[in-house]
Amino acid sequence: MTSSNIESRDSFLEYRKNQEKKILENKNRTSDPLESILTVEINATEMCNRKCLFCPRFDENVYPNRPLHLSVLDMEKIAEALKKIDYKNKISFSGFGENFLNKNFYGIIKITREILPNNLIECNTNGDVLNIDRTKKIFNSGLDCLYINMYDGPEQIKYFEKILSDAKIPKDKFKLRPHWPGLNEEHGLFLNNRSGQANWLKKENEKVKDLAGTPCHYPFYKMFVDWNGDVLFCSNDWAREKIVGNIIKESIRDVWMSKEMKKIRQRLIIGDRSNSPCNTCSVNGRLFAKSSFNLLKNYYENSDNGSH
Repeated sequence: MTSSNIESRDSFLEYRKNQEKKILENKNRTSDPLESILTVEINATEMCNRKCLFCPRFDENVYPNRPLHLSVLDMEKIAEALKKIDYKNKISFSGFGENFLNKNFYGIIKITREILPNNLIECNTNGDVLNIDRTKKIFNSGLDCLYINMYDGPEQIKYFEKILSDAKIPKDKFKLRPHWPGLNEEHGLFLNNRSGQANWLKKENEKVKDLAGTPCHYPFYKMFVDWNGDVLFCSNDWAREKIVGNIIKESIRDVWMSKEMKKIRQRLIIGDRSNSPCNTCSVNGRLFAKSSFNLLKNYYENSDNGSH
């Protein structure tokens, strides 16, 4: 795996850190708490065609497939809401399903690009439905970067490289990520238990114990938007325990700065992970976005002191 487009767990982490660094370099930082949002992650579908061992979908009794999809009209409303707050950062179509199983996905990318012409738009896929024409179409719709997660074996490298080459996609527009069985202990991932929803990963229990008393940055920098506009407090909340608002029906500011989000963040600031689902979550949560964590921490401290 010598191609520059093949990403190991550690090299992809470094790539993400550099991505964040560039975002922060290009920002005129203010004390506005909305400046803390560095990523908007969108769940375009509740369908997936795979059942990976490390995913809650592995057990359909825990996480069944459901024919629920983000519509182009709702994506238009979401994009307009982001435009209204002058959001300039990353939009990531990832979430809990396989993006390309949403038949409207090309239209979703297209409307996002039309409304937000300067934002970085990326998406994850298992690549199972990709061919030359579909690859061309998704990039022509406005996608910036495609991350293909390979779950079967190293033979997939040449297969996907040929599709991307034949589609004439520049190498800086895609990444191939190996996750097949036997690759290493954690399938080339920073494995986690999806807030306890993949609880058959017994070794994750030790991570949960080790993380007790430590802060987490996820609710400080990433806004997770579900297929219907609901906002989850964290992208790792696969059980949807805490829905803090809906950005189709409410303003982004009202959702992001809601009383519920404040309570969650103030607990995490002091390392209190005792509330569900944080008390069963094995995610480190401190690999990114210390700047967003500090921005909101300072905002709450100043607000409580009467400065805002």
